[in-house]
Amino acid sequence: MGERLATEVKQYIISFCPASTVSKISFIGHSLGGIIIRASLPHLSEYSSKFFTFISLSSPHMGSKYNSSSLVDGGLWLLKKWRKSQSLIQLSMSDAPEIQNTCLYRLSELPGFCWFKNIVLVCST
Repeated sequence: MGERLATEVKQYIISFCPASTVSKISFIGHSLGGIIIRASLPHLSEYSSKFFTFISLSSPHMGSKYNSSSLVDGGLWLLKKWRKSQSLIQLSMSDAPEIQNTCLYRLSELPGFCWFKNIVLVCST
């Protein structure tokens, strides 16, 4: 999804910003949207000097590996088994046997955040 978002951003800039008139690029994402934006950043490196503000609202940047609620844990387990949702598997950091090989961990090692002038994480985990 990050690659697709990066493609859309590039196409928008090409179509609606003549002669590279873009001066600032900012992103606002809620929940999984914040993760998708973060996954798109390495694909937008040619615009990194234009990145201004990144706002993330309730995005699980650190996944949901550990939860204090057995009800939530049970619900996530049931949804992962029943729906076979790849994003839920990735958010629970169970997509690889070693935590260093999970999608969210690898995403945390990619460039992107350092390119922004302002970063606001609201209620992020």
